[in-house]
Amino acid sequence: MSTFLPEITTVADWLLTFALHSTVALGAAWLASVALGRRALTLQETLLRWSLWVALASSLLSVALQSPFGGSFLLPGTAAATEAGEVHELVSLLGASALPAEVATPSLWSRWSWQELVLAGAGLAGAIGLVWLATVHRRLRVVLAARQPETDPRVLGVAAEVATSLGLQQSPHVSRSARIATPIAFGLVRPEICLPLRAGELGDASLRAMLAHEVAHLRAADPAWMWGAAWLQAMFPWQLLLVAVRRRWARLVELRCDSIAANEATPTAVARCLLDVAGWLQPRSAPTIVALGMAARPSALRERVEAALRGEPFRPLRRRASLSVGGVFCAALSIVAPGVATESAPVGVDAVAAGPTVTSQSPSPHAATLVALAAAVQIEHAELVAEAAGLRQPTGLVAQDSELATLQVAIDRRLQLLQEMRARLEALLARTEANHR
Repeated sequence: MSTFLPEITTVADWLLTFALHSTVALGAAWLASVALGRRALTLQETLLRWSLWVALASSLLSVALQSPFGGSFLLPGTAAATEAGEVHELVSLLGASALPAEVATPSLWSRWSWQELVLAGAGLAGAIGLVWLATVHRRLRVVLAARQPETDPRVLGVAAEVATSLGLQQSPHVSRSARIATPIAFGLVRPEICLPLRAGELGDASLRAMLAHEVAHLRAADPAWMWGAAWLQAMFPWQLLLVAVRRRWARLVELRCDSIAANEATPTAVARCLLDVAGWLQPRSAPTIVALGMAARPSALRERVEAALRGEPFRPLRRRASLSVGGVFCAALSIVAPGVATESAPVGVDAVAAGPTVTSQSPSPHAATLVALAAAVQIEHAELVAEAAGLRQPTGLVAQDSELATLQVAIDRRLQLLQEMRARLEALLARTEANHR
């Protein structure tokens, strides 16, 4: 039995509750976005953004408040979860020689509770995901390590003008790198826009559209949101809906920034800029050039060009409205989606006070093992008692023979251990029968 079983049980309950809530939230947001199509793009983006995070809050509330609204799925409790561990501990104390083979060699998996298996699987998947994220981050740092500060007055002037027009608190730092083929915006405290080496070839309108697009990302803190979503996917890689929702949300984010850029420049300038950047990717002569934007995907490029030429307005919700949507989403999820809880099966007087509980009608799978253990303890106890009685007979040699004295001490200790095991077996057998009655 694990010393940290209550903590393990709580974490396992939260993990399974998060899996249920995230599936409901992500699935509902994705289906709503697909059903809306090109309509209500602002609402779609907000729903998809919050669906990535709302399950964290709702699952914590559900576990902390024991699902006061949606109820709970009850899973086997701590008594059933630790029964196997205590049985195998008694088996190891008694020794395999006195037990049947099927009792002396328990299954490896039966030594673990379902809570421990859930945590082990989730921990292993999360570790693999974090290794993947660290690898991506390291590669990005290597790509951006060779960037140089922008020195072109035209580029710097347009960047400062666009940042002021869009209400950015501070003008972003602008750099240029020969190792990227599409622009990238990053940094929350110190925002920066890194441009590809050929950005200076763009005309004034196309350059303004490119910089307005990246400034729109910084103004909405999109780099932080996207990096956080990448962390979420790395920690919970088993939630495959995260991948689908992240891709659809990222597509809407790019369309939103294109719409803002079209207002700052012109729709034609945005489309021209996208086509120019896509043209830079066609030769693919330099293996060190990395494409970090959607212009590298033909299907996404076509969608963005068509949306830019249509000139459809796509403004993000105000922060207060966005937070309101997130709060309503969390409350609705807490009410609709049930939690997962470990059932408790108190025995004795406390059980009557606690009210009805969900119990299993099937017999304990360890009942036969417990009976065999009890029989083995009884046999060994009788043999040791007889042997100890023989050693205590006055032969005159016992007091002088140190080996016999040591043997008598060992027998006494073994008898004491057997008595303790008998008491534990009786208590465990009674508790097991009560839990499976």
